[in-house]
Amino acid sequence: MKLFIILALSVLPVLTNAQKRDKFYVGFQVQPEVTFYKSGYYSNAYPPDSSKSSFNIGFNVFGQYNLTDRLFITLGLGYISRTLNTRIIINQASLPPPYTDSFGTVLISTRKNAYRTLQVPISFGYDFLKTKKADLFASLTFIPNFLLNTKYGSGNLYPAFKKNYLQGFSLNPAVGLDYNLSKKIKLSGAIAYSLINTVKEEEYAEKKPVLKHTYLQLGLGAKLKLK
Repeated sequence: MKLFIILALSVLPVLTNAQKRDKFYVGFQVQPEVTFYKSGYYSNAYPPDSSKSSFNIGFNVFGQYNLTDRLFITLGLGYISRTLNTRIIINQASLPPPYTDSFGTVLISTRKNAYRTLQVPISFGYDFLKTKKADLFASLTFIPNFLLNTKYGSGNLYPAFKKNYLQGFSLNPAVGLDYNLSKKIKLSGAIAYSLINTVKEEEYAEKKPVLKHTYLQLGLGAKLKLK
């Protein structure tokens, strides 16, 4: 994971040294989202599982390089703490010391679980409408998701357990607008949906469920052209 992040970050200064530096932008986005999931992930549960959603927010810093007048690529580094208010049954016997119960299996139910995630989004975009003041674009973003830690439950029931592994990946189509605030600065907004979002099973939970979820995300920020 660390090697992948180092390689991703090393690409940014390489792009900034490109001969046509007027084609390079750096940017920042705040990314509020609505996350969709189930109230639980266990069969024969009572009450039955139902659809739920919660509001989460992350951010992303990125570099953009314009391959042509309309085609561009971006590489970023983002972070989000994504909370799912869903039922998980923790098997305390599977927890790392000192939280392992030495007297046998103890099951504890939690209904609030936070996943702190580092993201490395790679996007390909196309400006399908360009005017003097604004550009309309569509993009497709591939995002490896590195799970840093997970906080099960609320309060002081458990600490945030370190994970530090590749949780999965997302594939997000999006549409957006870049508004030319000045010759160097663009205000940018986009809306994206996680068409694909893979996650690993919960290793500390009874029956090790997979907490599948999707999200609708809004990206709001600005881009600065480098010369």
